[in-house]
Amino acid sequence: MSRSKVKELCQRLKDEAIARQDASAENNLRLRILDYFITRDVSDDVFEEVLKAQLNDPDPAKEQSKVICAEILEAWRTSHDEGL
Repeated sequence: MSRSKVKELCQRLKDEAIARQDASAENNLRLRILDYFITRDVSDDVFEEVLKAQLNDPDPAKEQSKVICAEILEAWRTSHDEGL
């Protein structure tokens, strides 16, 4: 996938998060993480590495962002499997 595909996936996930009309802290964090990738339009490799680095962060205070990053990474891998 090209950089635009990373941005496209993140925008789709962001649109889905907004459509849920969920004002929770978790959803707000999800939107901030997705915005980070949308505004930077990173390459595939950088996208995966940043997500993996977050997953491996031992800081227990970052558990919620780890869950969100795992969900984003899963969506990314699924989109690759589907050839999107």
